[in-house]
Amino acid sequence: MPSPPVFMHPMFTCKSIAVVIPVFAFAITLGSSLAAAQSTSAAKSDAGDAGARTYKTYCIACHQENGQGVGGAFPPLAGHAPDLLAWAGGRTHLIRVALFGLEGTINVNGTNFTGAMPAWDRLDDKSIAAVLNHVLTAWDNKPRLPAGFKPLAADEVAAVRAESLDAKRVFALRQQIAPAPAAAANNAAPIALSFTEAQAAQGKAAYQHNCMDCHGTTLDNGEFGGAPLRGAYFRNHWGNGSVASLYAYLKTKMPPDRPGALSDKVYADLLAFLLHSNGYESGGRELPTDSQTLQSMSLKRD
Repeated sequence: MPSPPVFMHPMFTCKSIAVVIPVFAFAITLGSSLAAAQSTSAAKSDAGDAGARTYKTYCIACHQENGQGVGGAFPPLAGHAPDLLAWAGGRTHLIRVALFGLEGTINVNGTNFTGAMPAWDRLDDKSIAAVLNHVLTAWDNKPRLPAGFKPLAADEVAAVRAESLDAKRVFALRQQIAPAPAAAANNAAPIALSFTEAQAAQGKAAYQHNCMDCHGTTLDNGEFGGAPLRGAYFRNHWGNGSVASLYAYLKTKMPPDRPGALSDKVYADLLAFLLHSNGYESGGRELPTDSQTLQSMSLKRD
C-alpha cells in the first residue's frame, strides 16, 4: 500500500506543521541576510583589491610597497595621507593630486620634497576612488583617519575632474589650505653641483644602450614617446628641485621594462649626461650616488 502524502503522515500533525513553517521561514530569512552580508563584504573586498592593484601598477615605483616613498625624492603616504583629511578641503585636495598631479616643493613631516607628480586623469573615477581609499587605509593608516570617515566615492572624483586643473594650479591651491610646515629636516648646507666630462661620456654610452629607443638620439625624438629629457620640459619639471629627486626618479622608474636594474654608478653617470645635455657645467668631481649629498645639490640655476 503506498505511503500517504508527507503532509498526511502521522508525524506531520497540524501542530508540528505550525512549528515547522515559522522555522523554515526563519531559515530562509537568515540565509538571505547572510547572502546579502557576504555580497556586501565581497563588494568591499573587490573595491579594496582594485585599489591595491591600481597602486601596484601606477604608484609603487615612487611611493614604494611600504608607502614610505624615497628619501629626498618622493614623499611617504604611510603616516601622512590620512592627515590631509584634517585640512579644510583636504578631501578634495587628495582627489586633485591623483587626477591632475602636483608640481612644486611640499613639506611632509618636516622634510621638503621638490618634484612633479604626474597626472592620472586617464584612470576612471572608480579607479581613482579605489586607489585613494587604499592609500588612506593601508600601512596602519586607518587609526589616523578622522572620526566618521567615509570612503571616497566615484561621484566625488567625477565632480573634481570637472575642474580640469594642471599640476601647478593644484600646488597653488594646496598652498592656500596647507598648515604652516614643521621645520624642514633636510636643511643641510648646499653643495655645489658637480660631475666630470668623463662621467658624462660614460652616461652617454649608458643612455645609448638603455634609453635611446624611448627618448631618441637628441633626448626628445624617441620612437616610443618617452618624455623629452632636455630643453623647456626638463627645466619645468626638474629645474627647481634637488638632484636627489631626479636621481631617485631615474632609479625607481627607468628603464621602464626593468626599473632599478642598473647600478647606482650607472644611474649617476646617466644623470651626469642629462645635466651636461641641458647646459650644466662639468667640474672636477664626479656626481655621487648617496642621497644625502644629492639632496644638498640643487638644479636651480643662478
